[in-house]
Amino acid sequence: MSRSAIAALIAAGAAACGQLPRAQAAGPSATTELTLSVTGQASHAPDAVVATMAAQASAKTAAAAQSAVNRTMAAALAAAKPIKALHATTGAYEVYPADPKQAAWHASQTIDLRLTAPPGSDQAKQLRQLVGMFQAKGMVLESIGATLSQSAARETRAEAIKDAVNQMRAEADATAESLGDHVIAITKLALTTQSPFRPVMMAARMTAAAPQMQSGPMTERINLSATVTLRAAPP
Repeated sequence: MSRSAIAALIAAGAAACGQLPRAQAAGPSATTELTLSVTGQASHAPDAVVATMAAQASAKTAAAAQSAVNRTMAAALAAAKPIKALHATTGAYEVYPADPKQAAWHASQTIDLRLTAPPGSDQAKQLRQLVGMFQAKGMVLESIGATLSQSAARETRAEAIKDAVNQMRAEADATAESLGDHVIAITKLALTTQSPFRPVMMAARMTAAAPQMQSGPMTERINLSATVTLRAAPP
């Protein structure tokens, strides 16, 4: 949400509630400026699951190591296709000598599995079983966890911003009232994200059983600071 959109939201709240008058032209009364900071938050149940796995192989030649990794990765991509709402993408590919004399070579590649379904869904159960199968075939589980889809993350962020704006209006009004002033402007708005979403990791790397997942709501926190201009209320 842009700074102008936030300012418009504050102004709309003022018009509806009569709490934040529009900025007035400078008059004989002195004004006071102060900086206020608030933290808004909103929570959303996770609606996606992300897993990252790696295929690894060692061989006497780089080509042989790469060939083994390629076969494993092709099989993994094929196995992921039948699961509804699962999107599989390949990641970083590395090939390097396993010893200084280059008597052996090591190759590896990651695969990211992103499921757009809640952790408790049937699709998530299928994904966990798939991960367990990949582990049994020698792939390494780097991480698996619940997270938010892009749409849910945007929705949650918007709600957190609204919460911060409402708190800012309330803080400004309370401060003005305690000083016997009234608010004439809220400017210099600045937003920062306190805790960007990260997948909540659920499993150890080396277990071969299908990993279990249990997660609660995910919370987005937004810090909002602004300059509030006050003017003494008329007697």
